[in-house]
Amino acid sequence: MNTTRLARAGLLGSALLSACGNSAPVLPPPVPHTAQAAVQSWPAPFGYGCNLGYYGPAWTDEQLAAAVRAAGGNTLRVTLPEQILDQWGLDARRPAFTYYADSLHLRNLVCFVGDPGPAHRDGTTYPGCAEPSKLFANLYEPIWLADSTVNPNNYYARYLYEVVRRYGRQVRVWEVVNEPDFIHGQENKQWLGRAPAPAELPNLRAPLCRYVRTLRITWEVVKKYQPTAYVAPGGLGYPEFLDALLRTTDNPREGAVSPEFPAPGGAYFDVLDYHAYPAYDLRRRDWWRAGRFAYQRTSDAAAQQVITHQEAMLAVLRRYGYDGRTYPAKPVILTETNVGRRPADWRAGSDELQRNFGIKTLVLGQQHGLRQLHFYRVGEGAPAPPPGVPVSGETEFQLMGLYESLGRDAPGQQRLTQLGQALRTSGTLLAGLAYDAAGTAALHLPAGVAGATFSDGQRWVAVLWARTTTDQSEAAHATYSFPETWHLPGLRRYEWNHAPGAAGQPSPARQVVLTGAPAFFSPVPATRPAQPLKMTFPW
Repeated sequence: MNTTRLARAGLLGSALLSACGNSAPVLPPPVPHTAQAAVQSWPAPFGYGCNLGYYGPAWTDEQLAAAVRAAGGNTLRVTLPEQILDQWGLDARRPAFTYYADSLHLRNLVCFVGDPGPAHRDGTTYPGCAEPSKLFANLYEPIWLADSTVNPNNYYARYLYEVVRRYGRQVRVWEVVNEPDFIHGQENKQWLGRAPAPAELPNLRAPLCRYVRTLRITWEVVKKYQPTAYVAPGGLGYPEFLDALLRTTDNPREGAVSPEFPAPGGAYFDVLDYHAYPAYDLRRRDWWRAGRFAYQRTSDAAAQQVITHQEAMLAVLRRYGYDGRTYPAKPVILTETNVGRRPADWRAGSDELQRNFGIKTLVLGQQHGLRQLHFYRVGEGAPAPPPGVPVSGETEFQLMGLYESLGRDAPGQQRLTQLGQALRTSGTLLAGLAYDAAGTAALHLPAGVAGATFSDGQRWVAVLWARTTTDQSEAAHATYSFPETWHLPGLRRYEWNHAPGAAGQPSPARQVVLTGAPAFFSPVPATRPAQPLKMTFPW
């Protein structure tokens, strides 16, 4: 997570194509046995997830994972850094990972890797850097020995082999270095014409070609020992970095294409993994008002900004041929997102904003093809002040949990935030359902109403709300009538804080009152059937 990296993300996507020019890059034939030749389909249901984090010795990872499960989650984002495994042993996390899968039934985990131990870290200090590289040494040692086993002198390949062999059963996506394009607020449009310099990348401190080399090693090792898993860059924030990644090979000679280094970075990852903190993008310069800022600090604007950032990333992928025609398209996951629940600087923050954003982003994300969404974070890192009291930028990120302060509350005493209740409602009511495009189109939603339907062929749920349009206000009002042709005998309505197991409230199908807080609707038969109801959808 980075508090400044996405401050301009909403503007970057719109500027990208003009900055690159209109000419498309020359796209060579796909390199066999890479993501340019094939990407397997994503078989898993939508992932309602969360980043684990660390909250002191009172909370074990198993307890944190159980808290995510209790809040409606069905997956996790975790990490297995080499320096931690060096200290505690390669098998140290196996009981926890087994517990996630076998006891909590958390599936398709995302795990970011890297962070070499001292003995395996590259000691080179690259020009402009005040510290050595943060990547592994010996990346350009051969990956494989003559007998097709991993070369132990390639430290990263060996570490990854040991991790995949032990933890691959639970992991769906292997992320390569968390936030490799983290920056400290400087402009990065120049990356459209050159590779990022090591000094510009605090999480790498190395040339981009060496990061591509790390991706390539990951691809080769994972695909050999866990071919059904996916490889992803670890949570990208900037389209400009992705652009550079897609035109740079692992050739140490400035990332140029050669027989030994035949493909750029896009060949060595299956999944686009991005991060979005939209609170930084909810203002723009209004030149009709002497350049003063115009603000739109609402949950609808924040949720839409997450999708805008996704589309900016996808535009880069399409430009370099990852469109399902030249090369396979890449599934998309979002592994960090949230807004604060208290204001900070010019950014809005409230319980209502945060929980409405949570549900709306889960809905819009599935509408736009996301395969997983992970909130930042399980619990708050500090007690929240009263509503409306401003906090620092650092505390803003501390107040993004599914639970209130876990430093204050011991296991068993934790209290869900409104966001946590919203995730629990979404994850419970939509469990087993997929976004239904036809059903959503059949709703014929008016301009002031947003939402979607989800179904599994047996049942359906609609999520609806009135669009919020007033800066720093979640107040909104609209009425909506389900189509008469659906002949609905009745509906059940579930609010954002619905308690699992409780019955929904009866609701008419006509003139349904909506607010800025999403509500969930499911049909009910006139009489309870003796057998499970087989729905015939009107669309």
